[in-house]
Amino acid sequence: MHSSGVSLGSARGEQVLVLARDPIQIAAATAAAAQLGRLTRFVRNGDEALARLACPGPAPGHLVCDPIAAGAAWPGLLATLADPATRTALILLAPAPDPARGAARWAAPVPGEADALARALATPCTDGPPQQGHSAATLRESLARGEISVHYQPIVRLSDRRPVMVEALARWHRPEAAVPPDAFVPLAERHGLGRSLSFSVARTAALEIGRLWPRLRLGVSINLPLAQLLQGDLQSWLRHALGHHGLGPRQVALELTETTPVHDLAQLHRVLLRLRQAGYRVLLDDVAPGDGREALLRLPFSGLKLDRSLVRRLPTEAHGRQEVRRLVRLAKSQGQTVIAEGISDGRIWAALGQLGVDFGQGYAVGRPLPAPALTGWWARWRRSRLA
Repeated sequence: MHSSGVSLGSARGEQVLVLARDPIQIAAATAAAAQLGRLTRFVRNGDEALARLACPGPAPGHLVCDPIAAGAAWPGLLATLADPATRTALILLAPAPDPARGAARWAAPVPGEADALARALATPCTDGPPQQGHSAATLRESLARGEISVHYQPIVRLSDRRPVMVEALARWHRPEAAVPPDAFVPLAERHGLGRSLSFSVARTAALEIGRLWPRLRLGVSINLPLAQLLQGDLQSWLRHALGHHGLGPRQVALELTETTPVHDLAQLHRVLLRLRQAGYRVLLDDVAPGDGREALLRLPFSGLKLDRSLVRRLPTEAHGRQEVRRLVRLAKSQGQTVIAEGISDGRIWAALGQLGVDFGQGYAVGRPLPAPALTGWWARWRRSRLA
């Protein structure tokens, strides 16, 4: 057995997800979880395990898994476990094919059955080897080889809980470890690789979400820094990236990230009008009081996204609620929608609904997931309720 991933800790009552076919393995997992007072849930195949990991709300603390039982879903499971938002530790019951591809943090092998499993479940998993510095050359090579994948965080309408779109988020999985987005995205922008990264994300999202469009009818949003949004050939490379995969401009939103100050409001105003005329929606991302972007709120964006730092304070801070009311009134007066990031529980969901926010995303709705997990998330979201 091997331990992998990032644990939520060893608190009693934590759920253990078990995927195995061998009765001895199943019995060992049951006994190990019982020793620690953990809740055990068994799944029959890799697709069901993937659906469980895609559930809204807290993720299972551990997945105890025989990779053979996962079948064709194994790569999707690894990709889901590798995302920093999943926070589920993986304990292998047998050797795995290509184990480091995705779940990149491993402890030493642990022999034995129930007792060894119990020790693995009780031992907090380490964060793996120290992160190495990554060069622009390495990132360039990874982009050329198609090693940048995309995960998707669901966005739903608050009034009826209907899923409407997903936010496309770049992920870089090196053979030795996953590289955090806050490390490689700035690296790309500093070294002239920002457009290559955005093109890769847009092309992958068009292919993967376009394939799901007939069933799920989900649009997709793509993050772009200011410099790329202002490029004269933006629409040209977007058309090339979208190709003929079933998504057009009306299914695509562009999110202006907060990294660069806007010095020419008139230029941005013209760009937003051109993109709107072409069918693209442009959202102003990470809006929060005191962020220095108040002047941008009156530009013709299609909507704005409330930063999680503001959203998480709503249940307890009257000032935060007052600020959201102001932003919602301003947005509605200009025909804009409002999306809240960082919905982590039912109290926040209820507060946002009372304040007139249109859409929301966050771990209580769904974590960033690989495309194969979105169908399972959709089915479970329809049956879930935020308490």
